Amino acid sequence: MAGEAAIPSVAWNEQVGLLARIVVALFAGMLVGIEREKARTVALRSRRRTDVEEIVIKEVPGLRTFSLVAVFGSILGILWSGGYIDSAQTAVLLGVFGIIVAVFATHRLLVMRSTGITTIIVLLVDFGIGLLAGLGLILVAVSVAVLSTFMLAIKLPAERIVGRIRYEEFLWALELGVILIVVGPFFLGLPASFYGVSLRSLYLFFALVLATSYLGYVMARLKGGEGIAYTAFFGGLANSEATLVGLLSILDQTLRRLLAFDVTVLSNTAMILRNTVIAAVMTYVSGYVDYEVVILVPLLASTALALLPAVLSWRRAPQRIAGIESLRIENPLRLSTAARMTLLYVAIAFTANVVRRTGILGLISVAAAGGFVSSGATIIALFSVDGIDPALLPALVLIAVVMGVLNKPVYVYIAGWKSREVLAKVGGATLLQAVLMVPGLLITLLL
Repeated sequence: MAGEAAIPSVAWNEQVGLLARIVVALFAGMLVGIEREKARTVALRSRRRTDVEEIVIKEVPGLRTFSLVAVFGSILGILWSGGYIDSAQTAVLLGVFGIIVAVFATHRLLVMRSTGITTIIVLLVDFGIGLLAGLGLILVAVSVAVLSTFMLAIKLPAERIVGRIRYEEFLWALELGVILIVVGPFFLGLPASFYGVSLRSLYLFFALVLATSYLGYVMARLKGGEGIAYTAFFGGLANSEATLVGLLSILDQTLRRLLAFDVTVLSNTAMILRNTVIAAVMTYVSGYVDYEVVILVPLLASTALALLPAVLSWRRAPQRIAGIESLRIENPLRLSTAARMTLLYVAIAFTANVVRRTGILGLISVAAAGGFVSSGATIIALFSVDGIDPALLPALVLIAVVMGVLNKPVYVYIAGWKSREVLAKVGGATLLQAVLMVPGLLITLLL
């Protein structure tokens, strides 16, 4: 009839595609609904008496509601994108859905006395997921469904974790966030450099020290109470020397003699793994991708061999020792320490750039001396040397790591533990892992 809009015809294969969109929306809505059903079941099990709160829990939308809401959103998206309804009609249908949600929210607030808005927001997100699927944005719809369900499912674990976080730890995380996110882009965009040491590399090293320290603190905080082994390893990720000295300081004389070898091995192992990661990252960041085999194979081989004693120590070290608490670090973000380490990095990098002109012996001296003080800083500095022969890097990196392993007896002696038995066990552990890394140096001669 004249004046009536013609309804577009749709081929059979196109209808199959549209049906697939609805099916995707259905399963996405079911995913959200299943999580809501499980959450409701858990909430009901945690309460033994019937009261208004239990009635509210039972009235929470579940599998069918969220599935149908997503299907409704997909149908609306298909009708609008296909030209079956105009914008005004789409707005009316959106308004109807909005009124239904508003009535439900009012009912929950006034009748059920429930002030939570999570369910309302999830309904709106679920509708949006269906709408995205109806418009053909399948990947986006599925991704939003998975992410939304994940956020809903981690509520209880997240609450437990948040409950264990002290306010000071939250402030430390904010400080680290400011340094990495707010200050970081400013330094990363600066091209200035001095004798091969760029401001960008200085910032990266400073941030790396802080981030590694905080990561080590978090892991020691979460697992430290379960045993000396966890604290030795995760603390060693931040600073192996400080971890070794700190652990030995909280042990009595008997336990110190008993665990000196294992604590040394585990803290050294963490340091070796950390330096391996640093070397791998610097290989790509510094533009040595073409030499990745030459640089990384010897280091990975040495690391694998050095891990062997750690397996024994991890099993042998007591996981729980009565009367020993986990290490307490008052502030893992010690800016002064990070600044001193950065200055050390500058000194090593500057020295390396100067002595590289004196030949390979100068670079070996820098790698050995710098590795004894800070192997991580030395590795980054070596990769920052302009014009260095990539074939020399694996040997220099291994020298720095080996010296970082061998420095432990000196730190223990300076800390005041001059017991021959303790020093012998610390020295034996360092010597064993240093010897196990020697084959990596031999591999550098073959590549």
